[in-house]
Amino acid sequence: MWKDLIALWKLAKSYLKGKKGAIFLGLFTSIIFSLTSLATPYLTKFLIDIIFHANRGDLLLPLLIICGVILIILFFTGIISDYVLVNTFERTKLTMRHDLFGRLLKAPVDFLSMQRSGELNYRIFGDTETIQSFFNRLLIGLPIDLLFIVIISSIMVGWNLPMALFVFAVLCLQVLVVIGFQKPLLKYALLQKGKAQFLSGFVVERFRNIQLTKTLNAQTKEAYSFKSGLEELVGINVKTFMLGKFSELSVVLVNNIWSFGILWYGGRLVLAGQITLGTLMAFLLIAGMLYPRIASVVGTVLSFQDVRASLYRFWEYYRVVPAVYEPPEAIRLLVKEGKVIFENVWFGDKPEEPVLKGLNVAFEPRKITAVVGRSGVGKSTLARLMVRLYDPWEGKILIDNVDVRQVTIESLLSSIRYVIQGEFLFSGSIWDNICYGVSSCSEEQVFSAANKAGAYEFIIQLPEGFHTWIGEGGFQLSSGEAQRIALARLFLANPRIVVLDESTSFLDPETESAIYQAVMELKKTSTVIVIAHRPSTVKIAEHIIVLNNGVVAEQGTHAELISRKGVYTAVFTELCPEEPGLLEIKKCTL
Repeated sequence: MWKDLIALWKLAKSYLKGKKGAIFLGLFTSIIFSLTSLATPYLTKFLIDIIFHANRGDLLLPLLIICGVILIILFFTGIISDYVLVNTFERTKLTMRHDLFGRLLKAPVDFLSMQRSGELNYRIFGDTETIQSFFNRLLIGLPIDLLFIVIISSIMVGWNLPMALFVFAVLCLQVLVVIGFQKPLLKYALLQKGKAQFLSGFVVERFRNIQLTKTLNAQTKEAYSFKSGLEELVGINVKTFMLGKFSELSVVLVNNIWSFGILWYGGRLVLAGQITLGTLMAFLLIAGMLYPRIASVVGTVLSFQDVRASLYRFWEYYRVVPAVYEPPEAIRLLVKEGKVIFENVWFGDKPEEPVLKGLNVAFEPRKITAVVGRSGVGKSTLARLMVRLYDPWEGKILIDNVDVRQVTIESLLSSIRYVIQGEFLFSGSIWDNICYGVSSCSEEQVFSAANKAGAYEFIIQLPEGFHTWIGEGGFQLSSGEAQRIALARLFLANPRIVVLDESTSFLDPETESAIYQAVMELKKTSTVIVIAHRPSTVKIAEHIIVLNNGVVAEQGTHAELISRKGVYTAVFTELCPEEPGLLEIKKCTL
């Protein structure tokens, strides 16, 4: 526990660095607010014992003025402390979320793809909320609560020791009641949180794959599964609510015990002339101030278990090792020619199963090169290594004789555009999606890019043209339309190196042909690499590289490779046994 508390303290210090002044101001005004509130019991005692009992009506106006001054102090110190502390800790939470989000952006793609979207959302928003709230309680609430428990207890003991001891005994009973309910409440709260998180992820996944759900006629099954989950959540919610209500009513019951006890015992003391009525009323008021402070301290201590869980979950994601590193001495990549070379590159998804085994290959500038091979030979892996989604185990990748691991990631990705099959579109306008990843773009540039991608005509026919809002994933568009927007994004960027991973698979032959013409124009200033899964894609290539068993098996033009009757011919013979030499056979997939 102490180890986790120290870790939490260090985390708080790192995120609250530079905010000491704001925290001190918030703490100071909170103390003034709490001290001022202690005046109420004294004023009540003064009103009853002096003004009413001694019939000093002349003191009513001064008392009223004092009350007014106290209200003003409470108002301003409350406003100032709340604003300063809320602003400070909300900005702390903002920084935590931004840092965690940034860390996850650098996490390995494989790691992120294994996480449920609801899990990612909760760790970024839910866990940081829990941690930030505890920061507030630990640094502000807890010190003030402990200070005022001491002050209030001292006042009560000074006024009447027997009544103070009675209140302490009953308050201990209240604390035991709270602790007794805390464990089952925490258990059901975690169940509630987990089930709600699961259902949130369930809904996101089902609607993200709505076409699959519909085509497999699974609507009824999914609706039943969701209803079953909701019924479980309702059961948990009812149990959590009733347990909380029993806890609340138990505390109220015990609270009334000390209230009635003080009235009974204090009333006897008043009748016996041992204390004044004003003292009894003031004692009741100040005793009422003690319980919330004790409950707050107990709540802070008990909530640490929940905070520990959130802290572990936060660190688990925060400490995810980035897929790639950028060295401090990294230089900016300036592509002049655009020649890409793989030198003795080894890489695979599993350490014991390399996909690329000492790959040596070169991609020449201002030329369209196709990479072909059977499924699983590493065609797409090669492309992902080039844009540093991963780094090779051994060997290096050079662009104009510069190792990509020695350049800034920003300059590398500004020089390369990697367009994948079914490239994702974000929720937003078509304009925003085309300009995504480009720092600035003019209307003329966007229109030109859309035209090259064969997207201009269908976009201008939409109700709001380029400002038409599309849903997450571009679900309001057909697959072909979404792919054309992704290609428009490529043409707008006009990169020096282009990697197309079957990025025209959803297009009709006429549109595909028009886009290939645009790609032919692009290769005049760029290195174009096509990851080919279909014969129709290979036909635009001037040079073909055939991968097999993790290395280059063959390379050359289509005619040269077919004439050799090697791996390239074997692949086409397996997939297109009727006419392996014809590139127009659309049914074949590499």
